[in-house]
Amino acid sequence: MSTTTFNSQELEREYISIEKFAEEYNNISYLQLDNYTTQKVNFFALPEHERFNSMEFLLDKIISALPAIKRILSKPITRLKDVESIMPVEAVRVINNSTMSHIAIHTELWGNVKKDGLKPRKLKTLTHEEQYKIYENIATVRLVKSILAMVKKNQRILRDIMYSCQPMHFNLLERTNHLMYFLAIGKLHVGYAHAQDKYSSIHSRCLDKLNFIEKTLKAKLNAPVYKICKKDKSKLTLKKTNVFRLQKDYAVVYALLKLFTAEDDKLTEQMTAETLPEKAYADYCTLLSLFAVGHFNFEFKESDKFDFSRLKTTAKYKGWALTISRVNHGGIGGLCFKVKKSKTYTACLIFYSNQNRGEKEISEFKAKFPADEYLFIEPNSFGEENSVYLNLFDISSFRRIQQIVYRAMIYSDEERKVCAFCGSAMEKTEHGAECPLCKTVITDNVCPETGKEYITTSLKDYRVRLNRKEGAQSTAFDDKDNEALLYFRNITAINKRGKPVCPHCNKVH
Repeated sequence: MSTTTFNSQELEREYISIEKFAEEYNNISYLQLDNYTTQKVNFFALPEHERFNSMEFLLDKIISALPAIKRILSKPITRLKDVESIMPVEAVRVINNSTMSHIAIHTELWGNVKKDGLKPRKLKTLTHEEQYKIYENIATVRLVKSILAMVKKNQRILRDIMYSCQPMHFNLLERTNHLMYFLAIGKLHVGYAHAQDKYSSIHSRCLDKLNFIEKTLKAKLNAPVYKICKKDKSKLTLKKTNVFRLQKDYAVVYALLKLFTAEDDKLTEQMTAETLPEKAYADYCTLLSLFAVGHFNFEFKESDKFDFSRLKTTAKYKGWALTISRVNHGGIGGLCFKVKKSKTYTACLIFYSNQNRGEKEISEFKAKFPADEYLFIEPNSFGEENSVYLNLFDISSFRRIQQIVYRAMIYSDEERKVCAFCGSAMEKTEHGAECPLCKTVITDNVCPETGKEYITTSLKDYRVRLNRKEGAQSTAFDDKDNEALLYFRNITAINKRGKPVCPHCNKVH
């Protein structure tokens, strides 16, 4: 249903505008691209306000139907099925002529045989089993699954928006963020700042409603009817059966099902698939990467001109040389970031739509472009392993590119005399090095399980903040807090308490 998600038409239009820009303004310098960022092309967008009105209307309908859905999952209508079974005598409640005929010919079920008769050990009896798998229950479970899928996707979109629209507090002396971060954020907000205060209330309301729906439905996912019916893969056509017509709770579910399918019959497809044009998304990732690198101290030659579709350019910063290349092989495309200093480290990012291609094609691509790490660039992959979440609705997308470049800079520098983050002189420590100016700490580690070496980065004397959600005091973070916990200064994954996760065994040491 088009009112439940922003990703199909609206995002497609935004990405296509970037593709048109890349075609029209091909062969421009970095300075020109940087100027156009505030004039002709946007790497950050907010969904249209009308979408939230439609979304809130649907969420209100779902919330009003939640009591009926909960009652159905707790006590669904079932059909009784007669089942013949062999049971111990003590458990048998019903016997008939079939029971006597059966025991007469099955001597293995006999107990003692006495003068006054036969004492059986087990008897055949008739039992009644509840059948949950009826059309109305299957349709209800399908509805619950669709609602949860819609909730998950839109929670992420709204968190992106609310995170992006948080007030910016500038503390340049703290140096936790990169100095050019504030400049980049300011450019990305041009043209959208006027909408933040106006729309913030509806963003918050919709997110609260999504969280309430998720919490309510997830509490019922252990119900037998849900576990049984969710496995059904048959194709259903919505029809108004007697149960949907006469039973009040099922009538509420039918009305909601009808609302979900009123506009089109592609609800499931929209919930599980993206329709973003491949070239447009690839152009977005390419231009965003140039923007991110240029706002992370690297400098391009003024004479260099960018051919976005066949990009290969070099930027330098205090002994580091970065080469960005747009590569393609066998129909699979990607971006390669090669950083060279005392040694070379290469990260290769593969465009999202190619993840559905076969393993053979991916293996051939990797053989063609050897790298120290491979990641899939995806617009919908937040929190997934071996993927980079780049999305127009998320203002922090450029920082994930910077994080990859930062990791490559750390691994390519064995001398550690210059800080990769701020460019100041570093001081050697017992287990690595640290920067006295921006408080970067580099630590050499060895995985105790695999024996492999790896590097972690953090901030000196950084304190994990406390999160008091719903009155509970803990050090756990939600997705956005966890992601920005160290201001993208970490080069390994971190858990919800801010601790680095070993890249070899996926454990905290």
